[in-house]
Order: sequence, then C-alpha cells, then structure tokens
Amino acid sequence: MSILNKEAAENSVPAGGSAAAKPPAWGDPPSDNSHNRETINAQTQRLAALGFMVAGVCHEVSNPLAAVHSMLQILQSKRGVTPETLEKGLASISANVARVLAITRKLGDFSRVGTDSPAAVCVDAAMEEALALLRHSSHGADVHVTYRGAPDARVLARPATLQQVLFNIVQNAAQAMNGVGAIDAETRIEDRAVRIRIHDGGPGIADDVLPRVFEPFFTTKTPGEGTGLGLAISYEIAHELGGTIRASNHPRGGACFDVVLPSIRE
Repeated sequence: MSILNKEAAENSVPAGGSAAAKPPAWGDPPSDNSHNRETINAQTQRLAALGFMVAGVCHEVSNPLAAVHSMLQILQSKRGVTPETLEKGLASISANVARVLAITRKLGDFSRVGTDSPAAVCVDAAMEEALALLRHSSHGADVHVTYRGAPDARVLARPATLQQVLFNIVQNAAQAMNGVGAIDAETRIEDRAVRIRIHDGGPGIADDVLPRVFEPFFTTKTPGEGTGLGLAISYEIAHELGGTIRASNHPRGGACFDVVLPSIRE
C-alpha cells in the first residue's frame, strides 16, 4: 500500500505487502537461493513507491529551478551589477541548487537496494549507529538521548536499512526541538514483534498536521531545514520490512513514533 493510498487517520502502515516482496513474518532468514528474487522484488517495490511521489518531485524540484532561472535573468539584465547584488544572487542560486541536490540524493538512496542479502539485524546496534550520526549532525550536539535497549531484539533487514529509519526519526525529533532538548527511546520485544518507541521533548504534532506526517515533501520546517522526505522514506521502508510505523502525541507532551517490526530468530 502506498503512502498516497493509506488511511490518513490511522498514520500507520498495514502490516501486509505483496506476498513476493514481504520477508517471512516470523522465523529464520531465507536461504541464499532466494537472494536474487528478493533483491528484484524489493527494488520493484521501492520504484513503485517512487512512482507515487513523481508529482511531488516535479513540484519540489521546479520551484527552486524557477527561482534559479529568475535570479539568472535578473543578474543578466542589469548592467554594472554591484558586488553586493551579485553576492546575494549567487547565494540564492547556490541554496536552490543545494535543495534540488538534496531531494535527488534522498530519492536516489531510497530507490537503490543493496546487493547484500537480508540478514538478522541487531536493533540496539542500529540505534547506536543512528544516534552516532545524530550527534554529528547540525541539530544533534545539544540533544540528550536516553535509550533503553533489548539486546536480543533482531529484525530481518538489509544492513543500514533499519539505521536509516531510526536516524530519520531521531533527526526529525531533534529538528522539532530546534537542536536543544531530550529524546527518550526504548526497544521492547513483544511476543513475535519488536517495538521501537522514540519520544521527543518538542511541542508535539498539531492535529491538522498529524494525518500528513508521512506524506512525501510535506514539512512544517523552515525553508532549507529539510526536504520533507525523511519520514516518508521511513514509512515505505517499514512497510517493506513487513511492519508498521505510527506517529502520535505523547500524554506527557512531545511527539511519539512507534516502529513495530517482525522479530526473527538467529
């Protein structure tokens, strides 16, 4: 099920998927004989998801390109452009080109499926890697993270896939707090599933925004702060892994994201 066809009020990914692309819900990882088929299926599923984003991609890319074109026309039409005007014009062009590059880079990263086979991924290790990336990001230096792990929690994924989901969520949390505050995260094993809960100390999610948090290119951030793709990509990856992702407001304040994935035995 694509982002654009989900029930907005639910803010969650149905646990199903195409039978071919869905990894085994429970049990051991598949044999190496199915590796090529799984890679092709995963690639097809991601490209299909990108298909639903095309209209948004055109809109998001055309706006900065139009701004670049307009600025170039202004600079070309003036004689004796002052150094100050030239500097401002070039800065505007640079910022808009950077936005286009950021969008295409994120889409390119999402569309590619590695040749490595899905394997048992330690959730705690993926979270630690995501938090390490957060600490080195522009919004992460002054964010304090408390994480309660589950050493036995394992999910079936390609390397770096789960890390990408978790980093997108914690980065979004840090940005919501303007780079200052606390994030409380926990992983629990629940029956045959692994639940990862990430709760931030930010202002929470407005009621009119909550149904749209996983829409591609939807963002409440100021220009230049994000592409509006991070949570949308996390949504699609969670679906690809046979799980769900849900956004809500915590009773004590702040936003709360729950990622629930099938657990596996090594």
